[in-house]
Amino acid sequence: MDTSNDSQVFSLVQGPDHEYDVYGHWIHLAKRYGDDCTKYHSVVKGDTCTKLANKYGISVGQFYELNTNVHRGKCDNLFIGYKYCVKPGNNDKDSLTVNKLISGDDKDKQESKTVSDKITQLKQRQLLKRQVAFTYYWTAHASDYNNSKSKKVNIKTCAGKTISTVSETFANALVMEGSGVISSSKVVNLGSCVCKNYACFMELDAKKESYGLSSYGTSLRPFITVAANDIRRDTKIYVPALDGWSLPGSNKKHNGCLIVDDKSWSFGGNHIDWFVNHMDYYKSLNQKHAVSKVDIYEGGNCQLLDY
Repeated sequence: MDTSNDSQVFSLVQGPDHEYDVYGHWIHLAKRYGDDCTKYHSVVKGDTCTKLANKYGISVGQFYELNTNVHRGKCDNLFIGYKYCVKPGNNDKDSLTVNKLISGDDKDKQESKTVSDKITQLKQRQLLKRQVAFTYYWTAHASDYNNSKSKKVNIKTCAGKTISTVSETFANALVMEGSGVISSSKVVNLGSCVCKNYACFMELDAKKESYGLSSYGTSLRPFITVAANDIRRDTKIYVPALDGWSLPGSNKKHNGCLIVDDKSWSFGGNHIDWFVNHMDYYKSLNQKHAVSKVDIYEGGNCQLLDY
């Protein structure tokens, strides 16, 4: 999904086989921490799983094994502009250098037991990134765009079939955020076509994909999913700055545990974007905490909670 929080237009500047390393330098994806892929293909119109497999000399079965998010046998969720693995690697983990957290000072020792426990826990984790940019993104909800003065428009599938009639303000938000909740029974996502006159959406399973899809075609999870371009997908991370935050719409406090399951075309490396579902949730959290930089640790045994 495009996880930009403003109206600027961004372009993807990285090569299909390169990203940022932990220090913000371009590296080949095969040298990224834990990456098991040495070549990626950016999908263009007309690509199919069979065509890509033949092009790169692998079997269709291997293609599905390398891209487990693609629907096996159907291949109906290849998205234009998204990258898919077409050459396996060897799980080279030598290129990532991590830093150990420096021990706490005397002030830390005077804190409460809860804080002391957190400090002890951090000392046992590896510091993956220090002071990276931290932003939020969300799903567009029709209830947030009840503008009676906004004209009505039809949002449609790539094939031109009308999905729903909504306010133009909400339709623009759908294009910008990439995912949207029209009602409890109707959720949409940008489809794999150029967006013209709002004919660029696909309807999702509102029960299974209640908040929209990530760039990998997986369900977004509020307060759990983060987008990152230089941390391997499915990496569990711990962000101590979030630990203990009260969350809008939930009676639970956050434990700082997140998972990388999305990417963004709106920024490069050294940046994570946190999915919080509602725009109002972003406003509330940002107003209360005003956090723009965070440290990131390996997730270890931290638990991904259902908020």
